[in-house]
Amino acid sequence: MREPIPYLQWKERIDAQTPDDCRVGNDFLIVKKPRETDLVDQPFRLDMTLSVFLATGHCTFMADWVEYKAQAPCLFTVSPGQIFQLIALSDDAKPCTIIMSEAFSASLFKEYGSFGALHQSIVRQPVIDLTCDSQAFTRYLAMLEALLQSPFNTFKLEAVRHLSLAMFYSYSYQLHHISEVPPATKQENLFQQFKTLLRRHYRQEREVAFYASQLCITPKYLSVIVKQQTGQTALACIETYVITECKALLLSTDLTIQQIADRLHFPSQSVFGKFFKRVIGLSPRAYRQQHSHL
Repeated sequence: MREPIPYLQWKERIDAQTPDDCRVGNDFLIVKKPRETDLVDQPFRLDMTLSVFLATGHCTFMADWVEYKAQAPCLFTVSPGQIFQLIALSDDAKPCTIIMSEAFSASLFKEYGSFGALHQSIVRQPVIDLTCDSQAFTRYLAMLEALLQSPFNTFKLEAVRHLSLAMFYSYSYQLHHISEVPPATKQENLFQQFKTLLRRHYRQEREVAFYASQLCITPKYLSVIVKQQTGQTALACIETYVITECKALLLSTDLTIQQIADRLHFPSQSVFGKFFKRVIGLSPRAYRQQHSHL
């Protein structure tokens, strides 16, 4: 069986390191000049943490169906499990991207005592305006880059971990003390809870009623909330998560159609095939054959 391609080609991106990139092991990578293949134009579920410092220009991206506009100088972060799509990047944009493996970021944030609250804040407000203090983040990036390029540091990974932690402490200050983020409404909190449940259960549960019952609200009210937050129906959001997984398994593994149906808890290969064709317009087999050369 081929190795599954992680979402956004994490392993491929690590293996295809360019002279402008710097990294430590398979856990931490700084991309100073994005390749054309990094500028994805379709949604992917992340298996990594992306923190992008935009020094000039602007971009538009989607995180969990919500569209955000980032204007330099700013920092935006997208977390593992979220669905991400880069929609537009201006010609004058100069992004510098820190990519952390899911294992690295998980171990990093264990040391951050208030990470639960910080993580929820990042998910809710991923873009931070750095107009008041962009130089601080520029210095953090310069120190990280120098550390990664140093051939003499025996404890490079630990040093990177602690310097990254310091950067996120600064991120927290910017988020809570400078950025004007209004308190979350009841509907916004319910939407965040829905997304958390969806990441946990999408392989087994595909009915709006299940998620509504977990939130102790009606399916109709959940659909209204999701529509207000994303412009999509709750069912469309659920199906996006499932279809993203289906595509990844079809294109990056040698699993049979039946094995994929079993992994995603469809009652039969036939039911899986009908679901996939209804959403994509092709059967799973035809989709795999059509994209096998890519």
